[in-house]
Amino acid sequence: MTSGRIYILPTRSWTFLLAVIAAMWYAAISQSNSAAYLLMFFLGSVVMVSAVHAHYAMADLAVRVGRIHSVFVGENARAPVEVLNLASRDKAALSVAPKGNVFRETAHVRIADLAGNGSAMVDLVLPTTARGRLALGRVALTTDYPMGFFRSWRYEQTGAECLVYPLPSGNLPLPLGAAVTADVVAGQGGGGDDFMGVRAYQQGESQRHVDWRAVARGQPYLIKQFSGAGSRRLWLEWSETAPLRDTEARLGQLSRWVVDAEQAGYAYGIRLPGFEAEPSRGDSHYHRCLGALALFESAHPLL
Repeated sequence: MTSGRIYILPTRSWTFLLAVIAAMWYAAISQSNSAAYLLMFFLGSVVMVSAVHAHYAMADLAVRVGRIHSVFVGENARAPVEVLNLASRDKAALSVAPKGNVFRETAHVRIADLAGNGSAMVDLVLPTTARGRLALGRVALTTDYPMGFFRSWRYEQTGAECLVYPLPSGNLPLPLGAAVTADVVAGQGGGGDDFMGVRAYQQGESQRHVDWRAVARGQPYLIKQFSGAGSRRLWLEWSETAPLRDTEARLGQLSRWVVDAEQAGYAYGIRLPGFEAEPSRGDSHYHRCLGALALFESAHPLL
């Protein structure tokens, strides 16, 4: 995306340059020194040309943001940002500033040079402090090219965002008691389990046991079902975390259970007030459950 408005302000270097020009002006006036006049006007011309170059350094640029992967609270999310040069002339000394922090140079990610009609990739680091949606918001493209007397920048508004999951925490054991049964569960068959047939595929389920031969014949997605010792259903219930009482602690405990259940290979489901996911496993199901925890009691619930 591109935006047209370009901003320019003097940098700290301008203060020293202004002092030098003022000294030259005083010398030229008090001593009628032609050389001082000439040097003063030369420096003034350099300043004006520098401002023009700083403006054009920001022209014909665009930003494209890639997918920001979800993280747990306390981890840094990384936003892949591609800066595109739409002009045929090269750009130099560009920087990308997250959250539009133009004057916080320590947060800038620098791009050494950007060839004409070329592009460059940078990763913006986004710290996380709370669960929920994390929006990249606007980023700023900035430069002090060519001589450092002026800083020019432009803002690029983005709609990129990711989910921040509750940090896995808590010491309650995984509820393996009455919550685990020998029911038939899709995606858990294998080894010595017996094939029991197929059923319709449901959105968000693991595709590990999709009947791909049936799909190749033009049939709808079907899930192979197995029975046996490995076919177990595990329900992660909001009510099971009642001893913790604090909402964030309960969500952290459920997040811990989701991680542990996925790593252990269980088919697990989750029940929250206003949300339920049937037992399954796999990457899609894993992130769906964690996403529900991230948006718990949010104004935009995950469906």
